[in-house]
Amino acid sequence: MRKNRFFAAVTAISMAAASLAGCGSGSSGAAGSDAASTAERETAEAEQSVAADNTASAAEDHTSTAESADASEPLAITFVTPLLGNPVWLAAKQGAEDAAAERNASVNWVGPSDIDMDEQVRQIELAIAENVDGIICCPLSPAIFETVYQEALDKGIAVINTAVDTTEETRTAYIGTDYTNFGEQAARNLAEKLGGKGQVACLVTSLDTENQMSELEAGKALLEKEYPDVQIVVTETSNSDTAQAADKTSAILDTYPELSAVWCLESTSPLGVAQTLQERNMSEKILVLGIDDTEDVLDLIDQGMIWGTMTQDFYKMGYESVKMIAEVKDGGSVPSIQDSGTTLVTKENLEEYKARF
Repeated sequence: MRKNRFFAAVTAISMAAASLAGCGSGSSGAAGSDAASTAERETAEAEQSVAADNTASAAEDHTSTAESADASEPLAITFVTPLLGNPVWLAAKQGAEDAAAERNASVNWVGPSDIDMDEQVRQIELAIAENVDGIICCPLSPAIFETVYQEALDKGIAVINTAVDTTEETRTAYIGTDYTNFGEQAARNLAEKLGGKGQVACLVTSLDTENQMSELEAGKALLEKEYPDVQIVVTETSNSDTAQAADKTSAILDTYPELSAVWCLESTSPLGVAQTLQERNMSEKILVLGIDDTEDVLDLIDQGMIWGTMTQDFYKMGYESVKMIAEVKDGGSVPSIQDSGTTLVTKENLEEYKARF
């Protein structure tokens, strides 16, 4: 198109020059010379104009190509787990990676091997420096994370909480277990299994692990209201460590000889509890309710070493987190809170549960 315009311009100028040359008088030599000079100058100007058009077109094409390349770049997402090798979080990792494969995204899996919230914060700071598109995290002690979360939001980075939530204004969205619902369901299941009477000990990661403490408080409130003869007599911490859970269980049994049950609100404690009960030949006397569906916990149920576990859908947490980041970065909106659901698994429904998941 631009070449045709150039030739048309040159032809028109040539015709004008010829016309001027044909209308001579007595001074036709000088007039012809002036006309030729004018034609040559206008031809040069036409060539320069077309060259400028071609340069602009090339720049536009380059910009369009660059924009297309930017649009096809995968979303960069950092998943900051509280425990790198923990089976339930590896399930969340798998869910995130499966969603990433569907949504043109990449997931960088980082975090501490042992509970270390300062390390989690450091990893979030690194993700902010890398200007990622989204961050997924489980903020075990929410107050520690809120400042760095705000830094991420200020840079336009989507922040999705899993399993533990911070205040609504400090993150984009939350997906995980509904604390109140989970605590009430667990307490009711335990109380009914105990026949409405007994002493219960609880094990949590720490006393400032907000999701576990919220679940515990909801369970206590339900027991006081509906099952007043089921009493939580002690709450101990395990730091999500099997050996510590075993030691704490031993001390609890010495202090509370009439203990009826142990309620574990984090996923490594059931192994330690079961170990101590087995050593004392008390596996059939003490009812144990765990949390999550790790292979070890399900094996303990199958072997009759613990009664049951309250499962959380960590795969769904990871999967939906990536989907929400993709939706937000595409200009859409997502719900502020999404409940991932929970299920009681005992020996009665163990095989059915395994078949489903």
